[in-house]
Amino acid sequence: MARKKRVAFRVFSGNRLTLPLLLNVWEREGIDRFFDIALLDAEPGSLSPSQASALRSSDACAYSFMTPHLPRIAAEIEALRASGGVRPLLVAGGPHADGDPALALACGFDVVFSGGGEAAFRRFGLELLRGGLAAGAGCIRSAAEEGGGVGDGSWQATIPVSRHCRTVPPLEISRGCFWKCRFCQTGNARPRHRGEGSIALYLEETRRRRLQRVGFISPSALEFGGSRPGEPDLPRLERLLEDCRRSGVRFIEYGIFPSEIRPDTVSPEALRLLRRYAANRRLTFGAQCASDARLGAVGRGHTTAAVERAVTLANEAGFVANLDFLIALPGETEDDRRALLDFIARVRRGRRVFIQLHHFFPISGCAFALCRPSFLGASERRAFGALKDAGLGSDGWRQGERSARAYFSWLRAKFPAFLDRFH
Repeated sequence: MARKKRVAFRVFSGNRLTLPLLLNVWEREGIDRFFDIALLDAEPGSLSPSQASALRSSDACAYSFMTPHLPRIAAEIEALRASGGVRPLLVAGGPHADGDPALALACGFDVVFSGGGEAAFRRFGLELLRGGLAAGAGCIRSAAEEGGGVGDGSWQATIPVSRHCRTVPPLEISRGCFWKCRFCQTGNARPRHRGEGSIALYLEETRRRRLQRVGFISPSALEFGGSRPGEPDLPRLERLLEDCRRSGVRFIEYGIFPSEIRPDTVSPEALRLLRRYAANRRLTFGAQCASDARLGAVGRGHTTAAVERAVTLANEAGFVANLDFLIALPGETEDDRRALLDFIARVRRGRRVFIQLHHFFPISGCAFALCRPSFLGASERRAFGALKDAGLGSDGWRQGERSARAYFSWLRAKFPAFLDRFH
């Protein structure tokens, strides 16, 4: 009997929750049975010598990544290429490959798959079986070119559970978004919501694995099931949460990462529902900017007044409010940053609020994909850093700032023609 072709998946902190969903695509159609599947678990650029030397020229090695991961992924690809005669088939997919396949290809991948994850991964498996992929091919494959199994039905049938790994990630219950925020890729497609039958499959698996905690992925948690922007379908949301409770789950997480809430969707009725079912006593609201002018410029679609109202209602319902803000957005000024600090001081007055600051990064596929951040000055960095020092907020923005600077330095050194696209 001929030896099965081995497919190695590069697993790291940035894609660990994606892999079970993708493998489930293969498992539903029996594709995985034709391959020897290996998981190479290490942060990008940190493959051990034994892991790297275990790769064979007959292997396919698959990467799924976002734009901030790309410099370290590219360095790993370069090291693998320089290691001698072994040349596995290197395949790229994921959010960056979908939004900017040309740059992924320039980094040394043999094949780049763009399009929705389930469709792209299905096509990857089928082309491997047909022998249609070869090292050195240097080509882009669009999932839309593959015929069957790539539509909404495929997403509904796919759940993030795989027999090849133990991790069971949160369930994505809404894909796409009503809104067109310029810093985000999600609004490129109108939202679809997962049906009750598909959710039941997931809950059955959590029960079988005796999991006591479930979470969900939604760009706008209270709009799950809604057919129009800003109009939550609370009865459908309650059915989801009640189904979780009936399945025996002890801890239901909702309205907190990765199912944040738009401030303009908050109501006393929705908060009572979350208070009844959700285990978390914090809710995360995407405030993003501190002035109506900036909110309009990024296409956010709500006002600062909606943010303050959401915080007040959340506190009254017994929740602490986490407020997400983006700093260093394109076109942002010193006045905008002063306004943000003033808004934070005002919204905290008499309220229970925690500030979560994030640094803008130009994600491929979004409207701001080719826009440079408005990097902070030294005094601004000290002012925002003081929030963490006082226990009032997070400093995750620092890592975002480092990632953005590293990305542009890498482009300048390795791909100046791609850097020239930015403005």
